[in-house]
Amino acid sequence: MILLLSFDVRRQGGIERLSLQVQPSLERRGEQVVLLCPQRLGPGSLGRLLGRLRFLLCLAWWLPQAQHILCMHALLLKPVLWLQRRRPQQQQLFCWLHGIEVWGAALKPVADALHACSGLIASSSFTRDQLLAAPGSWPSIQVVHPMADLIDAREAPDPLPSGLRLLTVARMDAGERYKGHRLILQALRQLKESHALPETLQWRVVGQGNDRQALEQECKDWGLTPWVRFLGGISDAALKLELRSCSLLLMPSAFAIEADGRACGEGFGIVYLEAAQAGRASIACRLGGQSDLIVDGSTGWLIQPDPNELAELLLRLAEHPQALVAAGERAQERSLTRFSQRAFDQALDTALESC
Repeated sequence: MILLLSFDVRRQGGIERLSLQVQPSLERRGEQVVLLCPQRLGPGSLGRLLGRLRFLLCLAWWLPQAQHILCMHALLLKPVLWLQRRRPQQQQLFCWLHGIEVWGAALKPVADALHACSGLIASSSFTRDQLLAAPGSWPSIQVVHPMADLIDAREAPDPLPSGLRLLTVARMDAGERYKGHRLILQALRQLKESHALPETLQWRVVGQGNDRQALEQECKDWGLTPWVRFLGGISDAALKLELRSCSLLLMPSAFAIEADGRACGEGFGIVYLEAAQAGRASIACRLGGQSDLIVDGSTGWLIQPDPNELAELLLRLAEHPQALVAAGERAQERSLTRFSQRAFDQALDTALESC
């Protein structure tokens, strides 16, 4: 039996979506899987505390019965190791590494727990390499690229819209501004001030967050409101429609480690894969897990986090829409061959058998 530990899968975050893909993948290899998640049992701090207590009790019950434990986040290792010290078990313990939770200063608090694992699974070569560059002798790290099931990549893509329609799908958090919204605004402002911003260009922004109001105000201040539409949070069905009807996905999320050790960037970026499955190319930054998926100049474009470079690229693509069609076709083909369910299952199987 495999014990799968994740955050509350009732939420729709990337880790939760990935966990719900890992579970059936394990079951397809003939494993019995028990999924445990800490879930609130009511409002406020009391509900959170009761949820954690219930999670610990369930974990204490199932842990002795498991042959393998797969933690979908490094923070979930602590209760496992605490219970194992009280009653040592002969089990293989794996942890999935996503990105910022093990980059920069975030690594130190979880390093000892990671060293206690039998093996580690990274969502991208970039995340694996970041960990290997840190001091210490780490357990075996296997790369398993996430999969996406929002769109069937075997379906023919929709025709491109008549104008350049940019789509960004990312949260707007004032404390995490690395997703690239302001970089895009700066590029659009430059094009507008140089009288080069196409009238038919649209930037459609999907996502919620406490930085949305400030971004909308900047659009107004710079006279960009006619070109920009904030859609807020939308359903999966609506997101699928946006991906199939855009010209390209634009999310220049930049990797960096700040002076205080805080890291930012994409560990992989599921939405880039979802765009590829819809037959759409992406624009992203050079450094980050997205570089495993996007082949620069072929299935998309990787840029420096520089508004001048982005502005020049957008203008070039607006003038040559066939480049978008060709890149989208190659992106869709790559998603079928390298990031399919079959590829995911095989990579996960190899990772679990590597120890």
